[in-house]
Amino acid sequence: MSKLWLLIAMVVTGIIYAAVLLYFMPMPLSSNTFLHCILLGALFGVTNFIVAVLYYRRHEKLTSINQQLKSSLMTDSLTGLLNRRAFDQAIEDVDDRGLYSIIFIDIDNFRDFNNHFGHDIGDNVLKKVGETIKACVRASDRVYRYGGEEITIILMDCDKKNALKMAEKIRSEISQLDHQAYPQITVSLGVSSYPDDGRYIHDVIIASDRALLKAKQSGKNCTISC
Repeated sequence: MSKLWLLIAMVVTGIIYAAVLLYFMPMPLSSNTFLHCILLGALFGVTNFIVAVLYYRRHEKLTSINQQLKSSLMTDSLTGLLNRRAFDQAIEDVDDRGLYSIIFIDIDNFRDFNNHFGHDIGDNVLKKVGETIKACVRASDRVYRYGGEEITIILMDCDKKNALKMAEKIRSEISQLDHQAYPQITVSLGVSSYPDDGRYIHDVIIASDRALLKAKQSGKNCTISC
């Protein structure tokens, strides 16, 4: 519909130009001259419309390509999660005046999957864990592959109590994954929140990482907060 109105507008504009041209041109105003100018004006409008549509399509295509390139730069190709680059960019935009929590997740004994069963199995574990986490979190939450087998979640407008509930839900869902003949998949999780565990986001990140380390040292497959 918008293209139709654009076509009409350009044709009408062309005809108006033709009428103005007729008014100022020192030539006999015969019916043939008038019709000829009107047709030229309409043709001028149609030509402009075609050029405008082609330009718009080209611009739309380039915009789409740029968005895809930007998305690929911010997405982990294996898991489909956001990557470390996206995480580093996101924390620059986090407002330390608002409430938020961070969960650090590490897949337990991940090296065993790679060393004993091969990297294909290890990759499959990462994919399953990533999919499970995405299914557990809210639409507004962002999940990042922080590096290796470590995954991070930023939960905006979420206090520590609710972040712990989220972390436990994730841990429970992952521990129930069917991994056929291979060992059970489990994860350890560390939870921290602002403003409880730091004045700035970097402090909150460090607190979450320390909580994760405590979870690993406490026997794994558990959630610990600061």
